Amino acid sequence: MITATNNVQMQGVYVNVPAVDWSLFRELIRKFGWQAETREQLLDRFVSSRPANPAISEEEIMDEVRAVRYGK
Repeated sequence: MITATNNVQMQGVYVNVPAVDWSLFRELIRKFGWQAETREQLLDRFVSSRPANPAISEEEIMDEVRAVRYGK
């Protein structure tokens, strides 16, 4: 994902770049002052932002779904 780093509205995009062109593309990203991260880095950042102990368990979630779906 690439985003601009100045104070303008941001737009996230996904771009598939051939591995042989990655260094050239990374240089372009640097010159424009954008930020880039791989899909793996994006996923790692998301996973690390999740709480270690969620406020509600998976079983509690399923109980809520059943209650709404089946009126129980």
